[in-house]
Amino acid sequence: MDKRTPQNCRWAEPTLYLPFPYWLEAWNTPWSCRRDGLPRLLETTMQCRACPRFEPRCRDGVSWAAEAAAPLVP
Repeated sequence: MDKRTPQNCRWAEPTLYLPFPYWLEAWNTPWSCRRDGLPRLLETTMQCRACPRFEPRCRDGVSWAAEAAAPLVP
């Protein structure tokens, strides 16, 4: 089961990586949500735990959880 945190959500992004003027708020709101198009600064990450629109972060169609569980090939 994926942990419902911004680090694991497809829509979450560090506020510091957002364009001006959003990144100026990175100290107070380190995470933002892009689910609705425009960034929404997250006052707390607690809301991610119960978010009905949470989607696991993916890389090339493979979730990070599945990728982490795959055995390493030398």
